[in-house]
Amino acid sequence: MPSAIDPTVIGAGNVDKASVRLQLERARDEITTLQTLTSSIGTLPNEDAVINGDFSLWQYGTSSTSAGFVGPDCWSVAASGGTVTTSRQAFAVGTTLGINNPLYHVRQNVTGHSGSTDIATLAHLIEGVGSYAGQTITILGWAYRSSGTGNMAVEVVQNFGTGGSPSATITNIGTTTVTLTGSWAPFAVTVAVPSISGKTLGSNANDYLGINFWFSGGSSFNARNNSLGLQTLAGNLWGVHIRRGTWTTANINTYIPVDIGTQWRRAQRYCCTLNVAEQSPAAGLSINVYAFPVVMRTAPALTVVTAGTLTNCTISAEAALSPVSSYIQVNYSAGNGSIVGRTVRYTANLA
Repeated sequence: MPSAIDPTVIGAGNVDKASVRLQLERARDEITTLQTLTSSIGTLPNEDAVINGDFSLWQYGTSSTSAGFVGPDCWSVAASGGTVTTSRQAFAVGTTLGINNPLYHVRQNVTGHSGSTDIATLAHLIEGVGSYAGQTITILGWAYRSSGTGNMAVEVVQNFGTGGSPSATITNIGTTTVTLTGSWAPFAVTVAVPSISGKTLGSNANDYLGINFWFSGGSSFNARNNSLGLQTLAGNLWGVHIRRGTWTTANINTYIPVDIGTQWRRAQRYCCTLNVAEQSPAAGLSINVYAFPVVMRTAPALTVVTAGTLTNCTISAEAALSPVSSYIQVNYSAGNGSIVGRTVRYTANLA
């Protein structure tokens, strides 16, 4: 955009006050226009640290009653007491939220809670406790209650990791209650994230900034979830993202999820599913190395998802070599041995 100030108006011996005033007013108008445009361009890619906030990736499976990383990629479930079911739900074709036509959202269905330590949360862990430290951020998204009664609480947590003598976890940062209704509605929770100056990090490099979405909690958690209480409901989330600064729900409609290719690369730092297949023409020992598609956060742990069909062979060893690759060692008892249909999952989550 060209400058609104005409350099010929302001010069030695050539000061026209009326013209200067006019040029300054034009500059002010252009600044106002730029501010308006800036507020409407949506979340910048490098300011939103949330991965899979549109819940498009589900490497762990699409329904679970367990706790841990069992549902959408990069989201952890806390579940104790009663039955807590975390599942993928499809949007009706043509549904619009903001300027998006989303495919899937997450649902957490809570029943049977009665104890003081019963809990149901969805948590997103952002690598590095220094993320947004000392800054004001706004957590935005859409939520609704598809059954039951109750609301949702949003809490930020600073966890300084494990190993050595790390500082104690800080909970109840900016905890806010979000009213849920029977229809999708946007929410915006503004949080002042504390500085980590003077804190000590654990030696295991697994510190993080956590965002907890509470759907039920016994009295033991009152100080962390605004006394949300025990609830029976099905809470739903989509489009969770972060913007630096203070924003309202009026700014949410410009949100666009990260493209699916980038989303996959970011998520595979923490979870990578590999399909293993090989064949040997003769008996003997075979060792094959598989490269991960991205560098994982740390040397990952192995879970066998599907054993597959093994013909004339046994697997004697299988594990990660490093954050970049894994290996499988196979003993073939005869020629034309093979492994078909084997699926393994490598995980390097933060908790």
